[in-house]
Amino acid sequence: MLKTVGIIGDSIAHGFYDNEDLGWVARLGKMMLRAYSGRYVFSNMSKFGDNIADAYHRAVHEVGSRELDLIIVNVGINDLRRRKNSNLQLDFSEGARIMYWQKLLSFLQSTGAKIVVTDLLPVVETKYTEDASLIRYNSDVMRYNEIIKGICAEYNVPFFARYDKWKARDLDSLYQDATHPNTEGHQLFAEEIFEFLQNNSLL
Repeated sequence: MLKTVGIIGDSIAHGFYDNEDLGWVARLGKMMLRAYSGRYVFSNMSKFGDNIADAYHRAVHEVGSRELDLIIVNVGINDLRRRKNSNLQLDFSEGARIMYWQKLLSFLQSTGAKIVVTDLLPVVETKYTEDASLIRYNSDVMRYNEIIKGICAEYNVPFFARYDKWKARDLDSLYQDATHPNTEGHQLFAEEIFEFLQNNSLL
């Protein structure tokens, strides 16, 4: 029976900076179609610039109008923009982010689809130029990953954690800028999530 995979995310899931115009989502799709010919179709609902509040509202409209069997959520890095050297969170308080993650997972579970949430990858802070006014810090990414992981545990949703593995890699060779994977990064992302889905019987 044909199954539909939906993706909710931001510019990383949208595929920015993949020279082959695929991104990790289309690359994952190619792997799944090779392994499970004719069994899956994809609906990428990602939008560049989306934060967790945007993702929730987009899900209500777009997921609610589709019949999905598996939903992959890859969003959150846009929640962590700060003014350089500032301790003031620019976009959302921690409490607001927690609320929207709970609302998102509660809604997605109501659809009956399987759900997977990916963690946020590290940022390459050295890639921010002196002129950059808005930046992200890995200290924020690590804390946010722990928060998201805890919410996923609360809702019994699989959480795909890769931060430590990626932080140990040569990120200059895998990133286009401070936050976006390049072609090689998107390919690695796709390979890892494909393995995670297979190993956790989600396909």
